[in-house]
Amino acid sequence: MKKNNNTKPPAVKNLPFTTQRNSEHDYSAPMETANSSSNKRDRLLTTPDNTPEKPHMEKKAKGTANDNDSNTSTDTILKAIESLGKRVEERMDEVSKQIQQHSAMLASIAKSVQFNSEELQECKKKIQHLEKETESLKKDNDDIKDCVLSQERYKRRWCLRIKGKKEKINENIREEVVELLGRIAPDLKMKMEEAVDVVHRVGRAAENKHRQIIILFVRRAVRDDIWRRTKASPVCREEGIRFAGDLTLEDWRSRQALWPKIDQARKEGKAAGFRGPFGFIEGKCIREETPGTG
Repeated sequence: MKKNNNTKPPAVKNLPFTTQRNSEHDYSAPMETANSSSNKRDRLLTTPDNTPEKPHMEKKAKGTANDNDSNTSTDTILKAIESLGKRVEERMDEVSKQIQQHSAMLASIAKSVQFNSEELQECKKKIQHLEKETESLKKDNDDIKDCVLSQERYKRRWCLRIKGKKEKINENIREEVVELLGRIAPDLKMKMEEAVDVVHRVGRAAENKHRQIIILFVRRAVRDDIWRRTKASPVCREEGIRFAGDLTLEDWRSRQALWPKIDQARKEGKAAGFRGPFGFIEGKCIREETPGTG
């Protein structure tokens, strides 16, 4: 609600302390309508000297202290920011150096990888070339083995082996074999000294074991004739000996592998036998593939 400006102030009672107050502060008395202007001037002239005033100086001091504190805080923050900036710059320099080092290392690794890749490609080419050479050398080696084996087989065609002849101490094996061959082929007895070249036993001596004897003939025709006669010779049966061809190790293994078939064919009454590394049954060749047989 709005106040009514026409309301008159309440009447002031005559209290003991009121007179003094009014005398000191006449401006607080009720306003007179007739001479209001003079009253205002009187009140201004009679204003006491001890009117309270606000302590402006204290406010200024307080404001100065606050300003000092604010300046101090600002300087501290600026110094902290400056220090942080320096640390960031130092850290950035370190990171930059590390990046440069890593870049150099990566470049070196890339060069090494490229070099290794080129070397690997070169090695692959060399390996391929060596593989081709190896295949060629392997084929040449197989051909040489076949050639050597063929020559060995051909050379052994001038030889015969005697199996089962008892071995004696200090024996003269050549004289005994020449005498034995003369008994098997009496018509060739006078020629045996010239027909027989070398005679010796095979392997090292051992107790209770009679080593085989190899005979090398000068002429192959004589060797073949003697072998045919030994198959039905009574001298061989009396001595308990048997003549056989001189086989290579490869041919012997091949015959061992083919022997069950040859033996079975003979038991069945078929014509079966060996010729070199090959077996024959009823004229049909059977062969066991072994290394070096070609």
